[in-house]
Amino acid sequence: MKHFYDRYLPDPFLKKDGSRITHPSEWPEQVARIRELASENMYGIWPEKPRTLNAVLCESQDAYFGKAKRDFITLTVDDQYPMSVQYIRPASSGIHPVIVFNTNRMSMRSPYEYEAVITAGYGIVSFDREMIRPDLQMAKHGHYEEDALSRSYPPLPCGDIMAWAWGHSVIADWLKTLEDTGDLICTGHSRGGKAALCAGIYDDRFQVTAPIGSGCGGLGCARFSGTLALDRQDETKCETIGRMAHVFPTWMNEQYASFGTQSAPYPIGDEVNSFPLDAHMLRAACAPRAVFNSEGTEDFWANSFGTQLCRDAAQKVYDFLGVPDRNVFHIRPGIHDFNREDWAALIDFCDIVLHRERKLPHADGNRGPYVIDVRKYAPWAE
Repeated sequence: MKHFYDRYLPDPFLKKDGSRITHPSEWPEQVARIRELASENMYGIWPEKPRTLNAVLCESQDAYFGKAKRDFITLTVDDQYPMSVQYIRPASSGIHPVIVFNTNRMSMRSPYEYEAVITAGYGIVSFDREMIRPDLQMAKHGHYEEDALSRSYPPLPCGDIMAWAWGHSVIADWLKTLEDTGDLICTGHSRGGKAALCAGIYDDRFQVTAPIGSGCGGLGCARFSGTLALDRQDETKCETIGRMAHVFPTWMNEQYASFGTQSAPYPIGDEVNSFPLDAHMLRAACAPRAVFNSEGTEDFWANSFGTQLCRDAAQKVYDFLGVPDRNVFHIRPGIHDFNREDWAALIDFCDIVLHRERKLPHADGNRGPYVIDVRKYAPWAE
């Protein structure tokens, strides 16, 4: 069946030798294959585990009228690379699940959205990803202090997205030394969503991977964008591989840029046909662990159409593995944001997946606004 875009989503069931997997027992080997492809064509090499990791409590205070404790901690990797961490946890004793959230210094001290997290009995660790690897373009445009470009960082063998993703794993290493740590969830927004996805792909300790508004290089489709009318979206309003590689060349490895158009306005071009992955495969690489994403109806940049398309395509894998309810797309009115509604929907989904009492209003997941026939985009999806 030929689609008007004259391109198709790659088959996530296709093995390196050209045959297709036929039994769920083969999926772990396929995940290793997807990780390999992602390392070669997107992220770079997943960094090694820190040799040493030291935690120093800098400040501790009550939060949310005594319902929580807020700790400010410095984690030092290999005795020389510090990372600023804020840990808010329920004041009550006992084991609780923990959300690991990558952000930056400008956002770490305004956690008004976190109250729902605490109400539902979750802890949340936010860390400054800029202390692992500076976002060079943001720093150059004056969004961070002048010293952002002069600090010493670990010499990691990967692009920025994977370096920030590795930060989630460093936090997980530390959390697993604490007696009250339960299941782990990784999340982030926009570029942080891309990093959270990468963390979920490479670190099996995260039972839920939750990229929010992650767009191209995250859960947004590299090959297709669209509108409610199912026609082609104005690609100047949608993040593409070419544009991302042009504006943020350090986010991914050099190979990734070759799959995007090299000249403005950087539309989706024929180069993407050589890309051996797409977001449905990145999403499926987390299976049978759970994936959740939330998008805004007005967030054209993050390509909500392509995100839903790839969710629907990845569902073929989740069905195959017998865990159909662990792959959720949530959409709400609004723009490019990570707001209270996103947090509440994430917690509600985690309560279901982790078999906890649902304490927040029930979210409406898996009901995207687009009516998509996946077979038009992926002939293998029969």
